[in-house]
Amino acid sequence: MICYCYETDSEFIFCVTNVENSQIEDVILHMAWGKVGDKFLRSYPQNAFTNSAEKALINDNFTRMGKIVFESVLLGFDWKKPLGLLAPLFNDNEIEWYIVGSVSDTVRGVSVTPGDLDIVIHTRDYWKVKDLCYLNFPDSVIEPFQDKKGVPLQCFGRLFLAGTYIDVAADEKWNLGSRKYEKTTWNGQALYIDSFQTRYQTELARNRRERVKAFNEYIEQLQHHKTALLDNSIQSE
Repeated sequence: MICYCYETDSEFIFCVTNVENSQIEDVILHMAWGKVGDKFLRSYPQNAFTNSAEKALINDNFTRMGKIVFESVLLGFDWKKPLGLLAPLFNDNEIEWYIVGSVSDTVRGVSVTPGDLDIVIHTRDYWKVKDLCYLNFPDSVIEPFQDKKGVPLQCFGRLFLAGTYIDVAADEKWNLGSRKYEKTTWNGQALYIDSFQTRYQTELARNRRERVKAFNEYIEQLQHHKTALLDNSIQSE
């Protein structure tokens, strides 16, 4: 697999070629890349970048890590490592942020295997987060943090941090108040995560049977735990 970038007058283009694994091809297509002949392409307008230095940084990062990025999505990752880096950074800088998708399930205790880490930032804090990520993890930025003008999300960027593919997004409809989140604590860090009902209904709608099974097993565990607590309470009276 060969990963590189090139430019036209109007676009900055990510290119992947010589993909010899059909599973990797499926991963790339699932990540919303287009296929033209034997190449996979993803393009950004030139104005998605602040300056030439940002383009050079992302070009170097993607060329160096592109193959590893796609393989990590296929093979899985340890979500605790990047979360352990991002959570204190965001919280210490008073960022309002939320974990959505499958990692919110694993934080809660549902036994699923995430394919990536999805993070949503409150729209007022998005550009502050961009600066923090570029400053603290410059070698991990693999796609530009940009204003997408609401198509399909207002703001979007990508990192590959601690072996993990991370989407960083912001949109008014995902801000706290417009969407339900549950507050929890993980490794001493306060986190907002997608509500259980939101995640459960999402996986039902997608007909992901293994994940729905994991949710149902989690519900049963909670019920057994509540029953055990009630029995203990009665016995102690």
